[in-house]
Amino acid sequence: MSQIQQSVSQQQQHKKPANFKGQHTQRCEAWRLLTAQQRAEHLSIACQELSELAADSAKAKRLFDHLLAQAEKLDMVTELEGATGESNALYVTARGKTMIVGIASAEVLPVIGQLIAALLAGNEVILHYPSHDELCEKVCRLLRQAGVFEDVISVANDSQLEVLLHMGRLATVGVVASEQELAALAATIASTDGILTQVVAVTDMAGCQEMLLPDFILRYSTERVMTINTTAIGGNAKLIELGMG
Repeated sequence: MSQIQQSVSQQQQHKKPANFKGQHTQRCEAWRLLTAQQRAEHLSIACQELSELAADSAKAKRLFDHLLAQAEKLDMVTELEGATGESNALYVTARGKTMIVGIASAEVLPVIGQLIAALLAGNEVILHYPSHDELCEKVCRLLRQAGVFEDVISVANDSQLEVLLHMGRLATVGVVASEQELAALAATIASTDGILTQVVAVTDMAGCQEMLLPDFILRYSTERVMTINTTAIGGNAKLIELGMG
């Protein structure tokens, strides 16, 4: 290969990651900007086949249906009282990059349940369940076929968990583990640098009781307030006059 060809090849290699990163960000943002009800429609398409991957498919289907029913809660907007001349709306949105971790002893049902909850809330999700490589690939394939945007979900079983936990801007870790395993994992997460990482744990692998709590789905979300200056867009004219005096 000539020097010119090598130079062109190197330039193309440098361009690809930047382009890929931009597309990846756009797809994840597009998923976040859907309503939770819209995301639930995509996820529900995959849930029948996903439930069949668990030991008890009927139980899995009931759990998944319960989680998807929380979409209405995620779409709620609460009007808050505020100063005269402004409106304030409280809503929830995705926390950000999320990792779902299934420790070796973790059951399939709660791992997939954690995955569905994180996606329903609008997060980009990385699945780490190395004891079930083939299952992870099948789960991702079913979700993509159901309409979950490409790049929103990925599998990272070829890396060490401790390395993954030090990933930049990791907002949430959904863990399925025993209480002892959870304590060790939480200590590792607490030692990482960067933003505060929320831990969403399921230790009841048989009953998945944590997933039935009313605030479970909200742990994959974060609150935001949108404030609008109504006087600046045609509110009370007298207030505008007072402000300009």
